[in-house]
Amino acid sequence: MDHRIAKALDWIETQQPDSIKGIARVVWARGAWKLPSQHTACLIWLKSDPPWGGNIRETARAASSLFQMGLVFPDVGQWLLSKKKEGSWNGNVYDTAYSLIALADMDIHDPDGCQWLLDNYGPEWEHPGTTALVVMALVKQGAMPDEHHGFIEKRARWLLEKRELDGGWKNIATSNIVMQSLLMTGLREELKVSVDWLMKEQNSEGFWGKGEDIIVATSLSLITLALWKP
Repeated sequence: MDHRIAKALDWIETQQPDSIKGIARVVWARGAWKLPSQHTACLIWLKSDPPWGGNIRETARAASSLFQMGLVFPDVGQWLLSKKKEGSWNGNVYDTAYSLIALADMDIHDPDGCQWLLDNYGPEWEHPGTTALVVMALVKQGAMPDEHHGFIEKRARWLLEKRELDGGWKNIATSNIVMQSLLMTGLREELKVSVDWLMKEQNSEGFWGKGEDIIVATSLSLITLALWKP
């Protein structure tokens, strides 16, 4: 393992995230590298009923994070399914995408949710981070008809066209979500310049990002690099 990655993995484990999102991202990052985390127990303890305060997005992220640790809670999958209405979660692209990703991690496939993303994709979602999440959800759900494959290929190329000259997209968080989605589509050689850019953005102390976002930014970067490794 690259010593810079090892340093970042050690750094996030010493942090004390104070939100479900932050805790989940740390657990996800450590799990992506097949490492345990002291924060896993905390995330499980916060599960409660309804799971994670009944917040769709937080619940989906927490479920996907625990999946990285080999933990699946069938009741969480059923709860997420129970919250779907008219093909989506809250009529919201982010809640829907994260829910579909979490369900896929639990081996639950939801064609209706995937179709909702396709049917509702339009100019208002044409932002790199949003588009990347849609692509990620569709890829994770798998077993897609030709219509899905065509959409994924077209959007993946669009995302590459939106890359900035330095190799990233807008900011660290967005860049990582985009890179993760593109790696999931099978693009690799096209992302070498972006991975080089990402490594250059790492702080000497081992983290990525600035201010309050450093835990999430660092976790996302480690998740990306786990997908990138041979």
